[in-house]
Amino acid sequence: MAVLSVQTAGFGGLNYTSASASVADSFANDGKTFLLFTNGNASSRTLTVAANDADKAGFGPITTPDTVVTIPGSGTNGGLCVVGPFPTERFNDPATGRVSYTVDNVTGLTVSAIKLATYA
Repeated sequence: MAVLSVQTAGFGGLNYTSASASVADSFANDGKTFLLFTNGNASSRTLTVAANDADKAGFGPITTPDTVVTIPGSGTNGGLCVVGPFPTERFNDPATGRVSYTVDNVTGLTVSAIKLATYA
């Protein structure tokens, strides 16, 4: 599993860089982070973002389903897809503080993890 470097988008913009996607990646998440995928292949891809089950007092264990997103092929929106942001309680792995996801096929697929800057 690859760990993506998170880039910060501020008021002045961001000239982001993308990396080749792996079938299983993770990234640090502060609740203001999203993923930007570019699919250079004509076929769509299936992204599955792992969710954490919850255990709330008075309710017991609550099963939270993973989130499944279709990343379009290159003929739709140029293959661009933005996913997120990701609420930390639902998506962060409690042990690592990272969000994990899988993709069914990564041929021609790049990804960037981008967080929005916080201003005081």
